[in-house]
Amino acid sequence: MTETSLPSSTKTHSTMDLDISPELNRAVQSIVFNKYLIDRAVSDHGASMLARDLHDGAYGPHVPMSFICYVLPFHRACARTDDGSPSYQFASVPTANTLGCSWRWRRKSLDKKAIEKCRDHLSDFGAMVNGKVDDATYAWVKPLGLFVPSEGKNRVDFLREVGVESIPARVYERTYPEPSRITIYRIQVSAFSATWAVLDGRWVENIPNPSWTLPLMKAYGVKGPVPWPSGFPEPEQIQLALFMPKGITSPLGNPEFGDEPVVDLKTVIATQNFEDESVRASVFDLRDAKIDHRVWQISLGIMLTCFVLLSLVPDEFTEARIFVGMALGAAMMGGVMPYIVPFLTTKRRSLAQKQYLPRTKAPKNSRRM
Repeated sequence: MTETSLPSSTKTHSTMDLDISPELNRAVQSIVFNKYLIDRAVSDHGASMLARDLHDGAYGPHVPMSFICYVLPFHRACARTDDGSPSYQFASVPTANTLGCSWRWRRKSLDKKAIEKCRDHLSDFGAMVNGKVDDATYAWVKPLGLFVPSEGKNRVDFLREVGVESIPARVYERTYPEPSRITIYRIQVSAFSATWAVLDGRWVENIPNPSWTLPLMKAYGVKGPVPWPSGFPEPEQIQLALFMPKGITSPLGNPEFGDEPVVDLKTVIATQNFEDESVRASVFDLRDAKIDHRVWQISLGIMLTCFVLLSLVPDEFTEARIFVGMALGAAMMGGVMPYIVPFLTTKRRSLAQKQYLPRTKAPKNSRRM
């Protein structure tokens, strides 16, 4: 990996200029501070029940990388701006914009002298540059002005509590989708309500904590929340997709988002169109059709009668034997035709045996995306 020093102003402990709007800066700082309050409340008062999924319960507070998946839609789209071997920059990052995770120790764990020593040591920018301080590696979600530590996350809340406004760290950039690519929708169907985010008019992700997410998205410039469009698949279809297995031909999953529960609207539509295609089928193939068992019983009765007549009618009664033979053939055909002859035309979704979207028609197929 490459390490690059920032301009001299940063070396003299100047906090990074985030170049974001004041409204967005306040929204980010609110999320950061509220996470700190939740983590402290659970630690001091055992309030994990009230924290719900915003805290990891018995395992301690969420690490920042895990936490953002509960408040930041499409966090998997926070792509790195490098080739996978990040080019780090030494910088002083604003404490108020940095998520913390005090899972090992907190300020109350130290006495007064240790607090002062630890504060001076961890806030020493020169020591960080020279490798005399334990590593602090932070991802900078640049469009949002949010810092997400991977290493050095435990010190964040300590430095916040002792009033240190910036933290020396090695920083690498991550992107985030432009606000024009995201739309927030409010879903209300009978007693069911939800808030969903849609990326590029295609990928749907549930927002589990809208009271946290919506102020941030509004400050970022994202449209919504607005009603679910009539041109989109019904919300029920999205809900059903969330219970399907992931795959190229399944609506659930984005090949670039790992295991995140994201629904592909294009695959939902492609599946609906595939199921609405007309196919030829026998009555036996239909899901909601039953063949009256008396059909083959009557057919069998006629066949047996014809066999008896053929054995009784003398050979010289040719016309009678021909008539009985015709009746036998008609009975056989009437008995088996509903089961084997595809004389009906119906939609594919009406078949008893479900047919799945072929890979060649899947929008997520790499050759079609």
